[in-house]
Amino acid sequence: MTTRKTWSALCAFAQLVGCAGNGDGLDPSGRPASSGGGGTLTADFASIQANVFTPICTQCHVGANAPQGLRLDAANSYGALVGVASSEQPGLLRVKPGDAAASYLIQKLEGNAAVGARMPLGQPALPDATILVIREWITSGASRGAVASATNLTVQTVSVTATQISIAMTQPVDASLVNATTVTLQSLDTTSAEPAMIAAQVAASPVNDTLILLTPKQTLPPGHYRLTLRGTGAAALADWSTTVIDGNGDGMPGDDYVQALTVGGAQ
Repeated sequence: MTTRKTWSALCAFAQLVGCAGNGDGLDPSGRPASSGGGGTLTADFASIQANVFTPICTQCHVGANAPQGLRLDAANSYGALVGVASSEQPGLLRVKPGDAAASYLIQKLEGNAAVGARMPLGQPALPDATILVIREWITSGASRGAVASATNLTVQTVSVTATQISIAMTQPVDASLVNATTVTLQSLDTTSAEPAMIAAQVAASPVNDTLILLTPKQTLPPGHYRLTLRGTGAAALADWSTTVIDGNGDGMPGDDYVQALTVGGAQ
């Protein structure tokens, strides 16, 4: 009877590994091996992207309508995770470098988050070995690792909650230029002729040098807003090489970046 139970448990674990995209099972170290062409899963961002986020998470978390605005495709995932407040639990970061237990991503993968269901939704839970690798990456600092250098400083992705707006850039931004003058938020739901400026604290993230954080002094009510990053004039956002932001994405530095945002249940 014990042997039969043990064999059944092993079979169930093997099925979980297969459903999570790790069809070759575990390597000699007990880690998930190959996953959808991403190679052996290791505790670095590129490997986790190739083996977990891309083949599994992007079945839902992709595009403009990604759940909770969390896009986990290769172009957006790092900027949407590391140092970004969770939209379900704004007091927690999705990934808090150095602290896996306090990272909302881990809580969702392990099924002990205070809000919502375990991820990946509607699929078998990731194997413990896979989650352990993601934990190791976060504990070691959640580094992005080597990435191809983008030519210009542009906005990569914007994550919105009622208490914080996180703006991920393609390059590390000069933190001395990040302030309430170069990054502004306006309410579009106003009876006056001009949009109303929202008072906010603006700063570069202390844990992700490509991330700008705009924290309103008061929780944003549901509504429509305009985010602007200044790319013109004497005071303009730039990277550490003094290259000004390419605000309109035309391949040339300069021009403001402007995006309409919706908070809460506004229609």
